[in-house]
Amino acid sequence: MRILPWIFGWLLWLGAADKPPVLFRVHLQAPEGARGQATVPLALFNPPENIAIHNLPELSEKEIHAVSLRPDGTILVEFDDFGRTKLDVATSTSRGLILVVIVNGRVAYAPIIDTVLNRGILLLPPGALVAEEIQALNDARNKERAQKLKDL
Repeated sequence: MRILPWIFGWLLWLGAADKPPVLFRVHLQAPEGARGQATVPLALFNPPENIAIHNLPELSEKEIHAVSLRPDGTILVEFDDFGRTKLDVATSTSRGLILVVIVNGRVAYAPIIDTVLNRGILLLPPGALVAEEIQALNDARNKERAQKLKDL
C-alpha cells in the first residue's frame, strides 16, 4: 500500500511533461538482417512496401531551425547546426536506404537516399505538412529561443 502513492505521483509527473505541438521525426530504414538493433516495421504506400525503421529517430522537431512554405508548394525544413551534422552523417552512411519523415504519426515523406544532405535542409513535397503544423513548429522554436534569451 505504501508504494501506491509513489506510483501515482510518478505517473502524474510523466503526464505533466510538455508535449511538442507537432511530432516531427526522421528515421532511417534499417538494413535487412540488422541484428541487435531496435527496429519497428512500417508499411509505405507509395510505392507499397513493408520496411523496418530504426526505433530511435535520427532527427526530431528539437533540431529544427525553421520551416517555410515555398511558392511552388514544397516545404523547406532547415535544421540547426546539430541537426545539420546529424542529417549529413545519416545520409552519408545510408545511401540506397529510405529516409522516413513521420509527422504526428503519419508518413509524410519517404525517399530513397541517393545523395548526401550536408546543408542541413530537407525539402518536403507539397502537402507533407499542413499550414497549422508549419506554424506550430515555428512557434515552438521561437518560444524556445525566447526562453533561452530570457534565461541569459
